[in-house]
Amino acid sequence: MREAEHVPVLIVGGSVSGLSTAAFLARQGVACRLVERRGRPAWHPRMSDVGPRSMELFRSLGIEERLRALDEGRESVIIRVDRLAGREIERLSMGGPEEYGGLTPTGQVWCDQDQLEPVLRARAEELGADIRFGVELVGFTQDEAGVRAVLRDTAGGGEHTVTASYLVACDGAQSPVRERLGITCDGPGVLSHQAGILFRADLSSALRGRSFVLCLVDDLVDSATGDRLNILLERNLGRWTLSVPCDAARGEGAADFTRERCVDLVRRAVGQDDLSVEVLGTDVWPMRALLAERYRSGRVFLVGDAAKVLPPTGGFGGNSCIEDAHNLAWKLAAALDGTASPGLLDSYEAERRPVAQLLLRESVARAGLFLAGAAQGGSRQPGDGPSKAGVVLGYRYNSGALIPDPGPADPAPVEDPRRPSGRPGTRAPHVVVERHGRTLSTIDLFGPGFVLLTGSRGTAWQRAAAEVAGDLRVDLTAYRVTPPRPSASAGGAAGDAVLLDVEDRWTGAYGVGDGGAVLVRPDGFIAWRRPAEEDRPGDALRDALVRLLRPSGAPSTAGGPPRTLTVTADASATAPAAS
Repeated sequence: MREAEHVPVLIVGGSVSGLSTAAFLARQGVACRLVERRGRPAWHPRMSDVGPRSMELFRSLGIEERLRALDEGRESVIIRVDRLAGREIERLSMGGPEEYGGLTPTGQVWCDQDQLEPVLRARAEELGADIRFGVELVGFTQDEAGVRAVLRDTAGGGEHTVTASYLVACDGAQSPVRERLGITCDGPGVLSHQAGILFRADLSSALRGRSFVLCLVDDLVDSATGDRLNILLERNLGRWTLSVPCDAARGEGAADFTRERCVDLVRRAVGQDDLSVEVLGTDVWPMRALLAERYRSGRVFLVGDAAKVLPPTGGFGGNSCIEDAHNLAWKLAAALDGTASPGLLDSYEAERRPVAQLLLRESVARAGLFLAGAAQGGSRQPGDGPSKAGVVLGYRYNSGALIPDPGPADPAPVEDPRRPSGRPGTRAPHVVVERHGRTLSTIDLFGPGFVLLTGSRGTAWQRAAAEVAGDLRVDLTAYRVTPPRPSASAGGAAGDAVLLDVEDRWTGAYGVGDGGAVLVRPDGFIAWRRPAEEDRPGDALRDALVRLLRPSGAPSTAGGPPRTLTVTADASATAPAAS
């Protein structure tokens, strides 16, 4: 066995969760290694809805346009039919511009998981992550000093040992790491068993010019199961998936879905008995809803499907994996380089687990409608829950790395993103701003460090930011936002302004006045704010950062060099334009 080598973070699992974790850590300057026992990426499309929040995060990684180029222009609708070539019964929106317009500088992209993962891997490696497929985790131990992991090359290269400061388990719904830690899961459990038939066929005559994300087929009844939950999904690259129930009670598996049976099911769903069908493969899986009791054990963290498993109804599962990774990455970076105490890492579970509870509840409610059968209105969303935009862009952290406003707390897990409050724990709203004639979004300002946004009379806050950031060795960028036509009372001429508030929305969206300030975390969530001027802004800002980064009251023990200090009055000239 080779001598142990050290990496700051070891990531186990190379699907969306692991590759996202690697990319976000590498962008933060953290050396990390990802190991994946498979020798190649997944072959099945699976996730296809890359939502607007995920796209905001991928925009910050610099891969927005790479992913958008893969989108073949699916229309964001659900249709319900008796057969695809037959009668259309109803049509419902599944997001898109109607749902998210004006709320984000980007938008959802329809990109299949087997297309997304190579882009993520390439970007993670460009940023310096060490990605190793064909390597599996054999076992690990941990103590106060770190994690010791034994790895094996699956091609027969033997075992070797790696030590790490932290281990991130992104090893999926079955998560051997979670099992080894003794972390149990609770929730509704298995809702159904499905078989996804991936195929190619010319459906142009049946489509009749229509495009959709998901098609519910009422009249298809599998003679083997008698069940009616049958969903046709449009994929990229000329592919389709027909998802049909499978009989787990009889022990039915992929082998039972012979080519002949798959072709017959596809033909009946389409409504063309002579359709030429190329079956590419079948994936049998349980539709489950489960949540881990804990997201952390010592120096090991659960991310993505290892922490919670959501039914695909709603399209929240894969996107929440990406958001888990983004939330954890900046905190690990801060703990490793000495910016924060290890206590900051406790906020990962405090923030992300309640969001998972929200997503599980919403996904199960939607799954219940689907499982009731398309003929009984399975395409409809729950009427008493938040909107899709509210769930995707309006979820809130009510505890964690944030300092609530004074006064009574509002425990609601979601706010309407069209009426942003700017309260700590909410996603910092998208506001269109301008710098030297270039239009961009406030979203483009966030990450990898902290950002202080001040009103037009915020020069004292900017001076305070420079002083405090230097003392605390925190990466902090300060911007002053002025009205579209700043007056003399705004604290300077237009040429001295940092950002012009093009639509005059900033103070309302962020809930502060011209003399106020808002502190935004590296993940784009509001950490703290002051609605008006302070007599001693430096003391207020210093207190906020110390409380956020050192919640235990103890100094950091992580060691390492300080992070890059940036205090500027200019937005990045390379920020992408807002849309």
